[in-house]
Amino acid sequence: MMKKITVILAAAAIMAACGTSKQATTTKTTQQQTVATATAAKPIDYVRRINDNAVYTKNIVAKADFSINASGRDLSVSGRLAMRRDEVIRLQLSPFGLMEVGRLEFTPEYVLLINRMNKEYVKATYNDVDFLSANGLDFYTLQAIFWNELFLPGHKQLSDTDLGQFSVGQTEGDTRQITFDKSRLGFNWTTEVARALITHALFTYDKGTQRASTVNVDYSDFVPMGSKRYPSNQKVTFDSKQMRTGKMVLQFTLSGISNDGKWDARTTVSDKYTKITPEQFFSRLGSM
Repeated sequence: MMKKITVILAAAAIMAACGTSKQATTTKTTQQQTVATATAAKPIDYVRRINDNAVYTKNIVAKADFSINASGRDLSVSGRLAMRRDEVIRLQLSPFGLMEVGRLEFTPEYVLLINRMNKEYVKATYNDVDFLSANGLDFYTLQAIFWNELFLPGHKQLSDTDLGQFSVGQTEGDTRQITFDKSRLGFNWTTEVARALITHALFTYDKGTQRASTVNVDYSDFVPMGSKRYPSNQKVTFDSKQMRTGKMVLQFTLSGISNDGKWDARTTVSDKYTKITPEQFFSRLGSM
């Protein structure tokens, strides 16, 4: 179990059939009309539509089934995802839904990793964690990834002026690409036109160099979240030649999603825990 926690730190009648067929035809026609309208819209209007369709609730909390692959090893564990906008992203690991054994917490100022089995923890800035700094990831970038949103590097929020910096491709089938390129950075979002949803994201850093890193995100199984929709299945792949662990894949499947806000946004670490460095943590991960 200690090693696993270190690796963490996914009978119809004819009448009814006719009714269903009619509904499907109507839905298909409506989607086609929506796609046609979105295709004809100005690029900036399409970006506004995608941006406005993001979930705007303050909190997202859900039970989670995590699947992790790191250092060539696979692990599945249950737990909890708790996020509060602009404050924290928290992944709690609780095998079989029992005692919490590990926690990963991102805040705007630091990253916190807790191994409750070994009574160890890491608390460091983003620049001090190799796989985050190598991929150019800060809190607001991670927040946009986990919340299924568009973002620009260095921006806490997107103003209407900011939206003009994105490029929009032509509609291909039922999807449309939104991109942003600047120097060593390249961002690409695949969007579903009819529902105005982001279904895939690809972020590239140090493009075309020996230090190139990529973050791939797949979003699926969207469920209602207020008047919006949120992906209950997310797969995030970090791939960087600078990472000691090689490619890391995190997939999680959420259930019981709510906007519950009755929880503390900061974790206090017991003085009985030993603080270790990010280098110590990842060296142990790579040697397992």
